[in-house]
Amino acid sequence: MVIPKPGKPDYSVPKTYQMISLLPTFSKTIEHVALTRMTVFTHNCLSPLQFACRKDYSRLDAGPLILEKVHEASNNKLYSSALFLDVQGAFDKVLHQRLAEIMTNNDFSPYLVDWVQSYLSDRSVRITDGAASEPSFIPIQVGISQGLPLSPFLFNVYSSPLCHNHQRLGVDLMVSYVDDYCLMAISVLWQRNAITLTATGNQLQLEANQEGMNFDLWKTELFHFPCGKNLPTADLPGVQFGEHHIANNLEQR
Repeated sequence: MVIPKPGKPDYSVPKTYQMISLLPTFSKTIEHVALTRMTVFTHNCLSPLQFACRKDYSRLDAGPLILEKVHEASNNKLYSSALFLDVQGAFDKVLHQRLAEIMTNNDFSPYLVDWVQSYLSDRSVRITDGAASEPSFIPIQVGISQGLPLSPFLFNVYSSPLCHNHQRLGVDLMVSYVDDYCLMAISVLWQRNAITLTATGNQLQLEANQEGMNFDLWKTELFHFPCGKNLPTADLPGVQFGEHHIANNLEQR
């Protein structure tokens, strides 16, 4: 099913529509049972800073954690900056064999690894907007369906290699919520934070590319946060992704 995203200026662009998979209720029930069995392995796989699809880990926990870091830095007369990233077409990029490798490496029960591979195999899709449909089904070799109970959890597992040990990337905090990421740098200068976030962002992009994913640079945002009475200005340095420049956003969230 194709559903238009609200508030988009041009609906002739394909990405202004949300793809939703429609499955029978029985299939969704099976997914909930499988999800219940898989969640016991999250402590092996997911980073403590991966929020969503886990008990006691929600976006309501991720937001205050980021704000706490900002206030703590300001109280210590340090400057904080954050880079917000979004994985482009996240669920569409999941490679089935790579997902099986990650699950196996994190000690998921073999029968669950095999079940997920079987469940994702031999699938096909036909797009409809409710009024018209494509004439035939097209085989799917890559990706997981969006809108299903298992999908966010499986993507969390698939992206987990990116989320472990943020210190190796040189940032003070890295938080993710499914396909949304926040990288935070804290130092004595906003300018130094921009250098750190440039290096970290490009390294994370490289690692994501190796997993078949990439970040949507047009959705990427940079925020330099206030420090005491010192407010960020428009002339502060941005973050550079190749030839793409991310300027400081003065509209604080």
